[in-house]
Formats: sequence, structure tokens, C-alpha cells
Amino acid sequence: MKDDREKRRLKAAVIGLGIGMAHVAGYLKSEDVELYAVCDLIPQRLSCVGGTFESGSMLCLRPLFSPDVLGKRWEEIGVKVSRSYEEILNDPEVDIISICTPDYLHHEHLRSAMRHKKHIMLEKPVSINLEDTESLKEEIADYERQICIGYEFRVNPVIKRLKEYVDRGELGVLQAFSLYHFRTPFRRDKWNQWIQKREFSGGLVIEETCHWFDLARYITGKEIDSVHCVTASGVHDDFDFEDIAYIQGTYEGRGIFQISHALTGFDFSLQITIHGSKGTLWAGLKEQSYSSLDNGATDYYGIVSKGVPGGLPTDAIIETFGEEAAEPWNIQEMVVEFCHDVVEGTPVRASYDDGIDSLRIAVAALRSADVLGESS
Repeated sequence: MKDDREKRRLKAAVIGLGIGMAHVAGYLKSEDVELYAVCDLIPQRLSCVGGTFESGSMLCLRPLFSPDVLGKRWEEIGVKVSRSYEEILNDPEVDIISICTPDYLHHEHLRSAMRHKKHIMLEKPVSINLEDTESLKEEIADYERQICIGYEFRVNPVIKRLKEYVDRGELGVLQAFSLYHFRTPFRRDKWNQWIQKREFSGGLVIEETCHWFDLARYITGKEIDSVHCVTASGVHDDFDFEDIAYIQGTYEGRGIFQISHALTGFDFSLQITIHGSKGTLWAGLKEQSYSSLDNGATDYYGIVSKGVPGGLPTDAIIETFGEEAAEPWNIQEMVVEFCHDVVEGTPVRASYDDGIDSLRIAVAALRSADVLGESS
């Protein structure tokens, strides 16, 4: 049931203006919620809407904003600025909070937002410590506001198409799922370089491979039963965790999966293959229209091909996607959908339980690779 606050247009605040700028774009686009406040510790980010980009950070998000908005002060577009998370939490005008702070702060900030009865959009991972999530289970179950986890690839049109094929049963009995991600290192301009240290980010497998564990569950609709992982960490000396992870395992009931994740790239490629008894799906995603991996031969951002085992290439069903398949637009759209879910009281796209499940798989993978130590 909607409370009194939801009878007016709800107001949102974004905490952390790195990846949080994509959340800002989502709230500005939403017809259900208005952007009320932003919060960050870096003065340049609070100086104007485009302050994050002026410092060279998260430039991939810049196209989400019109040029005339970027040069304006936040106050000029009706948005309050703050350097204090507590100030935002204690503001009765704030109904929704996007938590886009460093990973090691997610659990603490989530608990604080829950104490203040906010609707919450939480960037992944839900925590870098599995024990933290277990301690919140009962509170989450009784929480009367919406909590959504930022698994934005769930709204990517390529992923949606894959799931539609699977859900319609067009592949028959699922046999295998594979995902290969080749990308450049994490950005080195994060606040205090937090992402480069396992104690603050959780490392590659927790910080980002959690996305791919989520997709392995979400697309197939099957839970992962076992996992094995090996890692390599000899490429980037200024990161104290794995540069590459190879992970494989089994699904409950039937099926196998394999994930390859590398931070050693010079370009971006995300490829997913799903094998079934009646057909196979192959999908590819790029970060921008030009890719050195195909010599610039294609200008689409995403592609889905569907064929039958042993079929001809010319018989495959092919669909391509434009900029809407790029991650910045996915984050923006995830926020827009979250706003609608809050107002309508409908289930969120990715729940806190989904966040726990992908974190649990990540921790199990790292234990398998023996990189967490006995205290994990």
C-alpha cells in the first residue's frame, strides 16, 4: 500500500557522483520521480552538473546529458548539493536514495538508509562481505520500502531478447551457458584509488564478475550448484587482486556454465552463448560503435543470433541493437524502471536476494581459487 509520501511526486537523492551520474540521468528522465539532491566529497563534482566529467572521470556517461545542462550549477536545475550523507538521510524531503559509494561502504550506507525508511537503489555488489548480508536478512524481509540492486544488464535489450527466447522454450532443454568478458582495467581515478584494493572493492570477482553470475542465473532461470575458479594476477601491479578469472561450474538439475573475465584488454567485448537441445543463442555487446576487435566492420552495439545445432549461418535469425544496448543507457533505464516500480508498488527488476545470490557465488569462486584465506 502506498503511504502519504507517495501521493505527491517522490524526490530522489544520489550519493556518489561517479557511476552515480548515470543514476542522476535516470532520475532526470523519470516521469515518476524528481531529482532533489546530490551528494559527494569531491568539490569539483558539486560545482556543476558536468563537474564529474571535467575531472576526466566516467566520460562514458557524458552522452546521457545534453550539453546545455552540463555547464549549469546543480542549483540552476533545482537540485540541492551536499557533502554530507547524514544530511541527505535526515532530510524528510528525500524519499529515494541511490547509493553509488565505494563498494566497502555499501552495507553501512544501506543500513543507514533503511533506518531512515528510504526507498533504495543500491549499486552492486550488495557488500564485499557475505556475513554482512546475512545479518540483514530479517530486516530486509520486513522492510516496507523498495530496494533494488544495480544489475543494469537485466534491462539491456540484448539480454532481454536472450531471456525471451529461453522463457518461451525455443532452445529446448538448456545444456550450457558461457560468458566471455574482455575489457580494459578499472578506472584509476577513483576516490583514494579504492577500487584498486581488495579490502575496499572485493577484487575483480566480487566487484564486477557478480554481474555475470547474476546474468548466469537471470537468463537461464536456473540456480548455480557448484563453482570452480582459477585466477591470474601478474599484469597490473597497482591492483592487489586478480586481473583474470576463469570460472566454471554446474547448474542445479542439469547444465554447465563457464565465465571468463579479464581486465587486461585494450577494448571491450562481452559475448554470451546459450546452448539448448533445440537451438543455440549467441550474443555480443560492445562499449562503443567502433571496435578494434572487428576492425571497425560493425557499427551496432549489440547483436543476437539464433540458430539450430548444425544449421547454416544463412539460416540464423539475427537482430542488432544500437546505443540503447550500451551500459550507460542501461543504468539510466534501470533507474527509470525503479522509479516506476516504487510509485506503482510493483516488484523491482533485481532484488536484494539477487544481490546476495551473486555475492555468494563470487565468494565461493574466490574460495575455490584460494585467494581469500581461511578467515573468509
